[in-house]
Amino acid sequence: MKTTFHILLCLLLLGPSPFQAQNLTTAPYLCDSMVLQRDMPLPIEGTARPGSRIEITFADHQVSTEADTSGRWVVMFPALKASAQNRTMEIRCDDEQLEIRNVLVGEVWLAGGQSNMAFKVRGMEFDERLDLIRDADYPEIRCYYRANVVSGGKRLHTADRLWSAARGRRIYDWSAIAYLFARELHRRLGVPIGIVNCSHGGSTAEAWISPEAFAADSALRAAIGKNYSGIGALYKNPSTLYEKMLCSLHGLSLRGVIWYQGESNGYFPERYARLFSGLIADWRRFFDRDELPFIFAQLPAYRPAWDKSGERWAQLRQAQLEVARTTAHTALVVTSDCGDPDNIHPKNKRPVGDRFTAAALHLVYGDKRPGWLMPGDPVVDGNRIRIPVEGIRGGLSLRGRESRIEVRTGGGIWYPADLRIRGNSLEIVSDRAPTPTAVRYAWGNLNSLGIYHRSGLPLPPFIFHLQPKNLQP
Repeated sequence: MKTTFHILLCLLLLGPSPFQAQNLTTAPYLCDSMVLQRDMPLPIEGTARPGSRIEITFADHQVSTEADTSGRWVVMFPALKASAQNRTMEIRCDDEQLEIRNVLVGEVWLAGGQSNMAFKVRGMEFDERLDLIRDADYPEIRCYYRANVVSGGKRLHTADRLWSAARGRRIYDWSAIAYLFARELHRRLGVPIGIVNCSHGGSTAEAWISPEAFAADSALRAAIGKNYSGIGALYKNPSTLYEKMLCSLHGLSLRGVIWYQGESNGYFPERYARLFSGLIADWRRFFDRDELPFIFAQLPAYRPAWDKSGERWAQLRQAQLEVARTTAHTALVVTSDCGDPDNIHPKNKRPVGDRFTAAALHLVYGDKRPGWLMPGDPVVDGNRIRIPVEGIRGGLSLRGRESRIEVRTGGGIWYPADLRIRGNSLEIVSDRAPTPTAVRYAWGNLNSLGIYHRSGLPLPPFIFHLQPKNLQP
């Protein structure tokens, strides 16, 4: 469990709220229609009069504790099996009693990031969203929304949107990716699914990292892109959204995180790998889960008007790939083929949601089918480069005639290369680069993909700078 100091800090940063009242309360996400995480001990927490005794009854279990001198209480509820039965949790304290009704037990995921995760079902193409709304009759899929800080350039003072079920037009304002992910996960697992949406349009990675993490790591501090002024300071500067949004989820038990972010860090892609790996480590500390699964999207094809180099987004994609290659219990969702060259918010979210689901099923739930493709370390033999593709057993193919693979000479010139696919490996050669110094695939902000697995999963774009360690022994 995290230290009492860290817990109290989170509560203080939230400012006045019902959670901090001295009468009997619970954490804000512990409310009617909630979904509890199955098969894990469950922290249930709140406030009451100091020294008072709290008893909680749910699912044939009863636990009790006493509020500390500050009025805070926490109990660890035993792990529960999945249940689609609507049940009531009763919380008693002296002459006070709370009832939390219509509680399910299943799988809980946090949906985080910025505007492409926040992107709503209502923003999809008309026929797509109409199909989703007509199909939406899933009382066992439920969503809780953390209130945003800013919208439309104005500061907000709104409350969280409490748990609601996926029925008809209710999903209109749900995250499109999170809903598609939850629906397919529910179909595949057959258990209730809870989504806690904690995303904010325009947010940077550093906004979601705790002050403690920055204080403890000089390299992480050095990776901060810039400090914003005006309204942007509320949701872009370091730790702002960690304090204003994430902290109120303290104690939440969840299976994992799905994440779509990076657009607002596109100006400083060389710093992103350090920031994002720091964010993952920080969130794992916050949720007290060293191996918390983190599944994240790689940025789509797009043409930022401000980037005259044509490579800044490509470089940020590479940073995301590096984090996926070096951080355990993560998975990368490729979206380059789901982008829109002139719209930073592409409407084609269905394949993105499907790929998040495939990654979760493989990473977390033991599905034997591939969840994602990952290029391994290249091996160089003369002018030939072999790159293994991890996560599959055969089934790779090239769509179209162009490999979209290039190699660089010692003089810094890039040349198209020939590609041959052998089993799980890419074999690359270019007669114009007898001593290649780098190899890249589907490079550039506005890129297109060509290498896919038979499951439909694409190989992510990449660049490898070849070092002596890559030489064939």
